[in-house]
Parts: sequence; C-alpha cells; structure tokens
Amino acid sequence: MKATMFISKVIVLVTLFLSVCGWASAANSNDDERKFINNDVLKDGKVVSREVYELEEGSSALSPVKKFEYAYDEAQQLKEKTTHKWNSSSMKWVKESLLSISRTGTETIVEYALWVPNKRVFSPSDKFVYVTNPEDNMITQYSYKMNKRTKEWELQKSAKVPTIDNIFAKAE
Repeated sequence: MKATMFISKVIVLVTLFLSVCGWASAANSNDDERKFINNDVLKDGKVVSREVYELEEGSSALSPVKKFEYAYDEAQQLKEKTTHKWNSSSMKWVKESLLSISRTGTETIVEYALWVPNKRVFSPSDKFVYVTNPEDNMITQYSYKMNKRTKEWELQKSAKVPTIDNIFAKAE
C-alpha cells in the first residue's frame, strides 16, 4: 500500500511537471491573460483524453492548443501520456511527446520521448529512475539523457535521499 502511495505521488509530480512544461510551451510568455477550456473524455472514472482549447478574448470562439491521451495499467495507475499539439495548417492534432511509466519491484522508471515527424517515431530523450525500499521510502533517484549518437542512456545525476535518522543526526 505504501509503495502504491509513493509511486502515485511520484507519477503525479512528474505528470504535473511535464504538464507545466507543456503549458509553458503552449502559452505565449507575453500574454498572461489567456483562458483555456478543457474537454475531458472519461472511461471507468479515469481521464483517457483531454483536449485543451484557448478561449479567444472578446468572443466565444475556441482554438485548439493541446491534446493529452492517457493509458493506465491493470492496477489503474498511469502508464502512458501522449501529448499532441494542434497544427493549424493541416487542421489536425500532431504528436509531440510521450511519457512512459513502468514499475518493477522497488523501482519506478519514467521515460520521456519526443516525436520525430520525418521518421514517424518517438525518440527517447530523458529517463528518471526512482528507487524505494520495502517501506516505500525513496532511497535513490537517477536522471539520464539519451546520447543521440550512441543511442544509450547516459547518467546525468544520481542522488541518495538522506534517511530521517541522518537528517536529524547531531555532531558530538
């Protein structure tokens, strides 16, 4: 149960972070007054698709901005999020990125990939690995970047999370 709660928290944080990144790219940095409307599609109580529209100022017209598609595993935990952006010239949604989440024992692996239109595939970009102990306390986290030349993950940063005992330890 603790592991499920921790993994859920990690997934929510990563999803929120990437959603904020998506919103930042969708929003014009000079215009803080933009208003957005969401159109959610639910299946079994879970959001499986969300379309984001901008409400044009002074009218009731909506312009498509982003679309998110979500997939869940057997435990009803998020396993995939696909992001699309609106292409106004072709008048259709175009793939933009893919967030994949996998869980194995005490590890949660989050991979981020960008869509390569001319190859029609997702190209891995970033990977994050979160390791917990059986009590669901995070022990270590790793950050990787994909080396485009060698097609291998390269460790960028690793951090051991201090235990509660070490945080409050006092020098004598």
